[in-house]
Amino acid sequence: MKLDTGIVPVDEQTYHAVATSRDPRTDEGMQGTPACDVVNQSRIRAVQLARKWASEGYWGSVYNQKTGECVIDYAPKGDGR
Repeated sequence: MKLDTGIVPVDEQTYHAVATSRDPRTDEGMQGTPACDVVNQSRIRAVQLARKWASEGYWGSVYNQKTGECVIDYAPKGDGR
């Protein structure tokens, strides 16, 4: 039996989690730096951070660092700002 070595058991740490106070989809009012910005995370960890920030009242987004694609984003749910 030949093993499939193309599957990486550990998620690559190539995801970028960002928290902003404005909607990243429209870029309206996006001057300045993000409220939080963490690079080189696994996809799972980046999603956890984005969800946490959304619960605190920020827009939470996760980007693939290799492609620049936005993987997922969360609208603000709390008022912790």
